Amino acid sequence: MVTTAVLFEGTGFLLRRKLIDIGLVDDLFSGDVKMAWEKLKPIAEYYRKQFNYPALMEWFEYLYNEMQKREQTLQSTQ
Repeated sequence: MVTTAVLFEGTGFLLRRKLIDIGLVDDLFSGDVKMAWEKLKPIAEYYRKQFNYPALMEWFEYLYNEMQKREQTLQSTQ
């Protein structure tokens, strides 16, 4: 799971910097981001508190949130 978290952390960072298109990310990873973040979120929250490191996996969480927004937008236009 660490490799997955690192991949999605980097992808979220690229998305935030507008260096990658969310449509491309959706085509590549669609449900994988959602599934992985929902499994890792409790772990991320625990370590954020335990080590006073609120930025831990912040870009992964950002990616998840942006993917959720995209999914809602796409569903509302259908």
